[in-house]
Amino acid sequence: MSMRGSNVFNPVQMVEGALSLSPVLFGIALLVVGFTVTIASGSTRWAAHDSVVETRSVRKRYARERRTLGIAALVVVALFFAEFLFRGYFFAGPDLVSWWQFATPIVVAALGIGAILVQIMTRGTTRPEAPVMLPARRSWTSFSSRSALIGGGLVILALVATTLAAGFASTPNGEGQYVWLTIPVPNEAAIDPIRVRSYGWAYGVPVLACLIALVGVTWATLDRNAARPYLSPETVTAERMARRAIARDGLRVAMAAMLLTLASSWRLVASSGSISQLTIMGQNGGEHYEASWRYAELAVAAGWAAPFLEIAAFVLLLLVAHSGLRSRPVVPEGSINTTSPAGAEVVS
Repeated sequence: MSMRGSNVFNPVQMVEGALSLSPVLFGIALLVVGFTVTIASGSTRWAAHDSVVETRSVRKRYARERRTLGIAALVVVALFFAEFLFRGYFFAGPDLVSWWQFATPIVVAALGIGAILVQIMTRGTTRPEAPVMLPARRSWTSFSSRSALIGGGLVILALVATTLAAGFASTPNGEGQYVWLTIPVPNEAAIDPIRVRSYGWAYGVPVLACLIALVGVTWATLDRNAARPYLSPETVTAERMARRAIARDGLRVAMAAMLLTLASSWRLVASSGSISQLTIMGQNGGEHYEASWRYAELAVAAGWAAPFLEIAAFVLLLLVAHSGLRSRPVVPEGSINTTSPAGAEVVS
């Protein structure tokens, strides 16, 4: 018995095959980031960002956090490929439920952002040199752009919706693990339905648990990054820019990890839900039985969208690595004289 969706090899399959290879997608992301960095380095906006040089105290306070975020981004990429190779060569098997295939990027991102939280709470929150008067209190959204928060929320909703929908559509195997998608063969009651591996509860439940941890640690990091006091009125401008960079890169790492998991889940959904024909040797005169799944069109669309999600994830991670590991200008203490706006509240 064999199952297939198409009989003719065509150029579309060549493109689809290339886009299914993560190293190819990573190479595309490298080209995109290289082009973006080259263009942005000469823009007025980036020049204005780099014109705010840091004092040694500001540099010491934030450089370690930036560097840790850059390293965390690279570790997410490295372990994503390591897990793929390790699973393919050492843990390949029809009965293996490799839930870590989907959860690894989220777990690594949560650990990396958690390291930033620890740094902020230990060495990144120090007593200010002088009280800083600001007009309003700061919250976890203070240094994050609205578009980044909305984008992160949409990715969370997409991942949760995919996990729930695929989970409810899944059926258990002989060991009670929800890893099968059952596709009936219409008008052929004597033929057992097609059962193919899909993104069921056995994969989705660990992903949801890890997602909750990632969202929680990201929220805590954004909150502590915003709430800690400024060093002095003269460093407010530089510190604000540093905190925006940390909030931006932290959100990028979290979003990229979720995109990698979402892309992997969509690939598995597409590979299982797009089956359309069943062939049984010696039956039906050699003709195919038609097999249908009500959401087959969505499965195919998810399969085509998955590579673009993965490229976007790699681009975000590479941008974080570039931002966190590049050098920034530093000037001696006292050479910056930028005062913060006056207000009614004193933040200590």
